[in-house]
Amino acid sequence: MHPGKRTDAAMLALCALAPACLTASHVGDVADAAHDAGVARVLGLDAQPWRALDVAVGTLFAAAPLGTRDARAAMGGALVAAFAGVTLYFLAREIAAACADAPRLGALTAAIATLAAVVAPAWQLEAGATAGSTTGALLVLLPVAALARAAAPGSRPPWRGAAFALGLALGHEPLVGATALVACAALVGAGAAVRRGLVTAWRADARAIVACLLAGLAPWILALARTRASGAPLLGALGEAWAGDRGASLAGSPGTFVRTELGPMLGALAVGGVVVAALVPRARPLAAGLLAVVVVGFASSWAGAPVGPTRFGAPVLAATAASCALAGVAMQAIVRAIAEARLPFARASAAMVLILELALPADSADEALVRSLPRARGAAAAWDDLAWGALPPRTVVLVTDRRLWTRAASARARGSLRGDVAVVPTFAHGALARRVLARDAALVPLWRDLELNGSPSEASLSSLASERPLAMAYEPRWGRTLGRHLVPIALLDRFEPEPRGASDRRRALEAFAPKRERLARIAARDPELAGSAAYLLRARALDVAASGDRDLVGRVVEDLHAFAPDDAVAAEIVARTVLGKGAPRVDDLRP
Repeated sequence: MHPGKRTDAAMLALCALAPACLTASHVGDVADAAHDAGVARVLGLDAQPWRALDVAVGTLFAAAPLGTRDARAAMGGALVAAFAGVTLYFLAREIAAACADAPRLGALTAAIATLAAVVAPAWQLEAGATAGSTTGALLVLLPVAALARAAAPGSRPPWRGAAFALGLALGHEPLVGATALVACAALVGAGAAVRRGLVTAWRADARAIVACLLAGLAPWILALARTRASGAPLLGALGEAWAGDRGASLAGSPGTFVRTELGPMLGALAVGGVVVAALVPRARPLAAGLLAVVVVGFASSWAGAPVGPTRFGAPVLAATAASCALAGVAMQAIVRAIAEARLPFARASAAMVLILELALPADSADEALVRSLPRARGAAAAWDDLAWGALPPRTVVLVTDRRLWTRAASARARGSLRGDVAVVPTFAHGALARRVLARDAALVPLWRDLELNGSPSEASLSSLASERPLAMAYEPRWGRTLGRHLVPIALLDRFEPEPRGASDRRRALEAFAPKRERLARIAARDPELAGSAAYLLRARALDVAASGDRDLVGRVVEDLHAFAPDDAVAAEIVARTVLGKGAPRVDDLRP
């Protein structure tokens, strides 16, 4: 085998194995709360039309004895990271080879550029979590890689494969499809040879190309049908989470993301790579496609794609990968310029520069390991223990908020929610409602009220609370009458069969105070967990205010301020309590 080919094969294997092994080493150690919606989707608890391939990836290791259901579902991200490493290495090597004939050096710099992206914290946090964004990022890169072969001289263009990959991207998520489509258009528009090849292929094989594009859309069509069968309204499902699962976002993004995640060094190298590639006619088509991924990917943050620090959208990950591929061009150019300089020890100096470039992926991997330490998982475990661990056996939990429902689903997948606790989504209809509410005859009166009136009655809840412990968060639109039955129990409130007085609430709040302080310190590291706690405590504050317990309003507002210091609902509760007489009206407020 030619030395250049051996180097190429070795670097390709490294780019596949390194991100996969790094991902597998920290599966389950990412910020769990930011990925709750993905866990619910992969485990079949929340049918959605977008990101259908996440379900397929999550079931790859479903039968393997690897721990909890969440850990098994997350292991599929390691394979996705391996495929992403291979795809990005191919792109980085192709554009490096188009800029200069240096097979061994091009393979080395392409591997450095690839690893700088796929072992970075953003990629690793998503790859190591259930339903991370790496699948969408891979789908952005795949059609570009297929068209890159069409731009290479002497190769057989895989037009059908490019159409299939583009169909997968279009059906995965709107922003993913838009990024892939713009990148492919830029690559075709900048390459005359690619345009001629596309016209020729279209005339000879148009039906097959269209069929491959439609085949790529098949997962989205099946997910759409499943969502419709679940009883969820299609328009609402299509309009929900179309820009990716949310997370705490960096202020000033995407510029802040480039500074904090990509870094000034890789950013400068990427700009240099664009300049170098633009000067070489052979490299312009692929450079145009990668530059389009960078521009549209980072700009997608303005359309709602999360940019960290807890979630990263697929277009943002793809933009990071494309930036690193362009940076590889500059790395190669710098090393070649030093090696060819007429100076003593020029080749040795070039080798030293190459070693310094290796520090980029090494630093990225180190940062990824530090940021994926179990500290975030410990925060989620503490939240789950306080929310669900304090519940009596066989408790029925009513949830009116989808975020709390996905939090419960994620906790059950990780083994943090006991099997005897039944979580009932009161907002659910169709198949999801039947699956949850038809399990126990005691839930039938509640199911009847939800279907007929959209809210439970005092009689149905009291009947249920007489047979099984019942916990919930206060919902103002259900009326003041139900709130008189609630007594705090950790983060949730327990519904008692008979109304309770202020003394019962006061004792429960005093017992909760030390637990709240500990949870507030832990949740400060995870904005999603702090938000979930704030939602439950906000509902409690509305309940106390609606019940007329003016002496306790200050205490519950203080609990809420521990997680949301500037909460607008808390300020409104205090204002209405101070300025009004008796119990203030709160049915127009929402937790």
